[in-house]
Amino acid sequence: MSWLKVEQKTSSQVMQAEYSIAPSEVMAFCPACKAFQTVWFTNGMLNPTRKFTQNGNHIYHDCGSGEPCSLYISV
Repeated sequence: MSWLKVEQKTSSQVMQAEYSIAPSEVMAFCPACKAFQTVWFTNGMLNPTRKFTQNGNHIYHDCGSGEPCSLYISV
């Protein structure tokens, strides 16, 4: 059996992290509608997606919430 450790990060921590050219997998959680989905970052920028957008150092879900998403990475 294997265990997965998950660590919550702020969006600015994810943006500032030193990522390689390869995409990095991050889980985004919307505090308004409770959507929980995998998003990808390359060089600290959100890869294009239909449901999430990046505005500065924050990621927002398209449900209309003004609150930024919480981001989780596996460590």
